[in-house]
Amino acid sequence: MNTYLKIFQLISVMTLALVPSKSVANESLQELEVGVGGNIKSVASTDYADEKLNIHIHPLWESHYVTEGRDNLPNSALASIASEINYNAFTFIPWLATGTDTDYDELNLNAIYTAQLAEQVTLYAGYTHIKAREEGVNSTDNELSLDINYAYSQDFHVLASIYHSLSLSGSFIDLAIKKEYAFNDLMLLELQTTAGFNSGYVSDGHNGLNNVKLAANLSYQLLDNVMLSGYASYSVAINKDAAQYSGDENLRSLFWAGLGVSYQFN
Repeated sequence: MNTYLKIFQLISVMTLALVPSKSVANESLQELEVGVGGNIKSVASTDYADEKLNIHIHPLWESHYVTEGRDNLPNSALASIASEINYNAFTFIPWLATGTDTDYDELNLNAIYTAQLAEQVTLYAGYTHIKAREEGVNSTDNELSLDINYAYSQDFHVLASIYHSLSLSGSFIDLAIKKEYAFNDLMLLELQTTAGFNSGYVSDGHNGLNNVKLAANLSYQLLDNVMLSGYASYSVAINKDAAQYSGDENLRSLFWAGLGVSYQFN
């Protein structure tokens, strides 16, 4: 795992060393919500920038449940709902998901602390308690996570993320770049490419580069407190070896999509 921690640290230093194309002011409060596959992401909110406490609810349907480049429920879509409670620098996010065509349920309890390290650099430190049930078999895990968001400009971001399973003593690292296109004040398109590296997190899968993912997310502010969103993703499996690693069996190159809505409580 030390090798991948060094990679993560190197990328972090590289992003801090970049010279931004223009100054990026922290004009809007950076909220957090649960996105694709239960992953935490930051979202900008200008309407509630002066509110210390803000809460929104976020149901989401996804045609596949994909994490770490793996199709976790090959014959089922995933329906989930989350309630994000943001208070100053702290966020609490309970996330409940169920397989639509299989006997699978998952509950994540996320607690995240946000720190603005510099004008362009935001750090998210998190803890997640996970409970899952699949075909009558229960499992639990606790994870620690660290995310760094470097805003090279207002619409271009470099992202680095590492999450560590305490029960498996393994980590997974995601390195990504994201570009945003604002068509107007109501519609935003986000394009992101991500490379994922396994270091014992998928205990029976191969270590090293696992997948490269391309994603496009389109959001539309329907009402002052209602946002609609949809995404499409394509994941490319890298170095799959199911013959030697049983955890690579569901490592696939596949396309999937999702639809969601976010309701902001005043």
